[in-house]
Amino acid sequence: MPASAPPPPRVAVEGSFVVRFGTAVGVATVASLFGAIPATMRVAPVAAEVGTLRVWLALAAASLVPMVATVVVLRGAREGLRAFAGPGAGLRAVGVGLWLASLLVGLTLFGRVLRANTHHHGLAGVTFAFGALAFAVGSGVVCGRLVALAREAPAFARRGLLLILGTAAVLALAYVGIRFVRAASHDAASYGAAGTVVDVLAFALAAFFASHRSLVARRAIALVGPPVAVAVLALGVTTLRDAPVRDAIGESAPAFAPVVEFLSSR
Repeated sequence: MPASAPPPPRVAVEGSFVVRFGTAVGVATVASLFGAIPATMRVAPVAAEVGTLRVWLALAAASLVPMVATVVVLRGAREGLRAFAGPGAGLRAVGVGLWLASLLVGLTLFGRVLRANTHHHGLAGVTFAFGALAFAVGSGVVCGRLVALAREAPAFARRGLLLILGTAAVLALAYVGIRFVRAASHDAASYGAAGTVVDVLAFALAAFFASHRSLVARRAIALVGPPVAVAVLALGVTTLRDAPVRDAIGESAPAFAPVVEFLSSR
């Protein structure tokens, strides 16, 4: 029997380092542009004389280098998780997601109750710490049990259970998000904090999608991405040299402020 051909080298399948890095720069540029949209909507009205497009490019330029680093790190994390995933990894991931969602919703409601009924800040902090620990342990046990039930259930019952749990988690998160936005809109001191939360979430989601394994090595993106990234950086840094833009970012998008100050001083 003829000898079988050796498997192609890893470089041929996934691309060279240059292609992979160029792709990372390209997808990170697109992710930075998308991730900067919420901050642009808040900063542009404050710096109206500069223009929305220039503000958008300035914010994208400020997040570009951190985005490239995050995309590269998330790629490596995905590879490591796939190596240790094994069978049932999807259900375990669902369980972790449910646990994190339950922590966010439960601790938010718990903190709200403490704030309304406890006037001693030290006592409230200690109560919240012990209550959060107990809730995290209890929620972890419940989510672990739900994952075990889903694993043992028939396929149709598993899909129905996951659909119900996912819908409940989304609705609970939406409720907390609406309450958070409403509270921030009525409290000027919370406006910057609310903007920071939104910007961090937008950055994280953009980086998560940009690190998908289907976007690891794309020659077209590797060729076009770096020149576009250089253009975004050049135009953005030029805009960041305007003091009104820096002041508007510091007021309405404080999450970008440290990088903006660094870039504007170069």
